Amino acid sequence: MYVYSIWQNSLQRSYQGDKSTYYYKFVPRLSVSKMTGYDLSYGAFKDLLFAQWIAKTKNEKYDFFSGFSLDWQIPGFSWLRTLFYFENNAKGNWNDQRIHIDYDIPFNNQFGDFRIVGTLDYTLGLHDNPEMLEFKPELHYDLGKELGYQPGHLWTGVVLNTTKNKYKIKDTPYYHANQFSYGVFIRYSFF
Repeated sequence: MYVYSIWQNSLQRSYQGDKSTYYYKFVPRLSVSKMTGYDLSYGAFKDLLFAQWIAKTKNEKYDFFSGFSLDWQIPGFSWLRTLFYFENNAKGNWNDQRIHIDYDIPFNNQFGDFRIVGTLDYTLGLHDNPEMLEFKPELHYDLGKELGYQPGHLWTGVVLNTTKNKYKIKDTPYYHANQFSYGVFIRYSFF
């Protein structure tokens, strides 16, 4: 089970006059290997999983994506997953498909423990939806370990986010849906 949430305040108001927003998602996955007791791993392939993505944005309906995941065991990666979803978005119909890749590459040096974590999302642009492409790499620094606490929980870092046709809205000269943003964060992981 993967849970992600973000609450943010902005210096500018949205078109609805709101200066804050939230987004959260739950991504439960069921391992075929664990359910059957049979180890499916072979070479770089680790497991097949049934996947669900349930997401909610402030003032929007829920998005439901069902699909499957291929998990990989690649040297140098803590995890590498390729997920394929059928999208049932806030419009309430199954109208697109998504490929989602996420990864974690840990490393350390004289400054401490780091990891590069990121996602790549691509929607196919079916049924009159524009294609969407989002790449979001993050550089994490294990601040908790540096402060003398248990490692792997308290992280700080930087994030880059580049998106083509954000929210599946076609970029035009009148409405710019292609975006590049960046930020810094402090994050706590409970597990």
